[in-house]
Parts: sequence; C-alpha cells; structure tokens
Amino acid sequence: MFIPHRLTAALMTIAATLALAGCGTTHLSQINDGKTEQPVWPDPAKVHPLIKETMRPDLAALAKVVPGAAKLEVYRLIGHPMYREGMAGVHEWDYLFKLPSGEADKTVDCQYKLLFNDEMHLTQTWWNPEACAALAGGPAPEPVAPQEPHVAATAEISADTLFDFDSARLAANAPEAIDQQVLKVLEAAERVESLRLIGFADRLGKAGYNQDLSWRRAEAVKAYLVAKGVPAEAIQTEGRGSAEPVVECDNRNRSDLIACLKPNRRVRIEVIAR
Repeated sequence: MFIPHRLTAALMTIAATLALAGCGTTHLSQINDGKTEQPVWPDPAKVHPLIKETMRPDLAALAKVVPGAAKLEVYRLIGHPMYREGMAGVHEWDYLFKLPSGEADKTVDCQYKLLFNDEMHLTQTWWNPEACAALAGGPAPEPVAPQEPHVAATAEISADTLFDFDSARLAANAPEAIDQQVLKVLEAAERVESLRLIGFADRLGKAGYNQDLSWRRAEAVKAYLVAKGVPAEAIQTEGRGSAEPVVECDNRNRSDLIACLKPNRRVRIEVIAR
C-alpha cells in the first residue's frame, strides 16, 4: 500500500504541494458528471510527481482505486496527482506510472487518468496506452458498493502537544504529532471518505470563548494537512468547547488545575469511511 512507506514522505513536502495547489486547473478533458468520451492526455515530459517513488505504485493498492472511491481514498492509495492539477475542486487527476513489463528489471510508462464527479467520487478511469490496464492487474475493477458513512478509525492528540496553553497556533513539535496520528488512522481504515477534526477545550474561561478556541484549533490542524496535500474538501472541522470532558478536576491552585485538566484539551481525528 501507499500509506506505510510513502504517506509520511508526502506529509513532509509542504512547499511542493503549495506550488501544485496554486498551479492547478479544473480539468483538461471535456467532463460531464465525472465522465468523458475523449480523454485529453498531458505531456508525459511535464510529469511532476510530488514523491518520485509514487511512480512505481503498489499494484495491490492500485487495484483498490475503483469507481465510487472518494478522492481522499485515492490519495491514500496512490498518492498525489502528478501534473499540477491541484487538490480542491479538481475533477481530473493524472498520473504517470512505471509498471512492470513482465521482463526482469524492465518497466513500461503508463499514463493513468481519474475523473471525479461533483461529489468528488471517482467515476471513470482511463489508461494510455490501453494495454497498461493488464499490466496494472487485469480487467477493469467493479464499482464500489455504496455504504452508509461511518467512523472507521479514531485518534486523539493532546492539545498541549499541538498548541501552547490558550492558543490555536501550532507549536514547533506539532507537525510530527499530526503526521503520526494521521498515518495511524489512515492505516486503520479502507474506503476512506473524509477526515473529521474535532477540537476540545477545558472548562477554564467562558463557554463561547472555549467553543471558538476549540474550533480554531481544529482549523489549524486542517490548514496544516491541506498544506501537506490532503484534499481540502475531504476535511471537516468542528469545535465542541469543553464538552465531553475526559477528567474532572477541583484543584484550587490554578497551575495545578491547568495541569489536571490537560486531558480535556485535545483534537480528535476521525476517519469517515463508506
């Protein structure tokens, strides 16, 4: 799969991803409801993979890229598109893979095009040349049967690890903690639809302020992930203030109380799958 060896690397390429996001176009082909009759192929010489290793995909992961898959699931399996398409609101992703030819140490260059509908679910796939479909693993895959969205995996990170007390600005060590937890929850799920980020605060301060602080913390984590290449439309955020406390504390000394309430200050990451 793409995740164990390549997602961590992808989450370390902020500048390159920002450049890709800024140079994207909506699509190249004439697309109607996520489909086209005549695909337009980009110039192979202009391929710009964010992570070069993704040009040699894991064939088992590639086989799971099927119609009905959400854009985040595609990203999880085979990585970022390779032609500066951008991430948000883009209906067409293109890849250039080096697939095994069947002869020792020889590969074939194969272009792979994915088309998404308005709900950003995969609708149609194309290979160029068409013979590459066999090298990728055989006949066209069957569409994914629809299921009800459900929480497939969760992880929580202490807000004190991500932010200073009473702050929504990411701390210096926050990226490593986020990368580890996102990797953890994505490894634990398949057919991923979206990520839900939920911020929490402790009970200190006014309820309205804590509600806003918890939401801003979730938004800060989202901004980090989007900058690392995760599709923006696949991330939901919400703040729940001081709701759902993990611990109850009655310390009279404020410093002791702040320390005691630390478990309540957190960001939950939920993977929504179908």
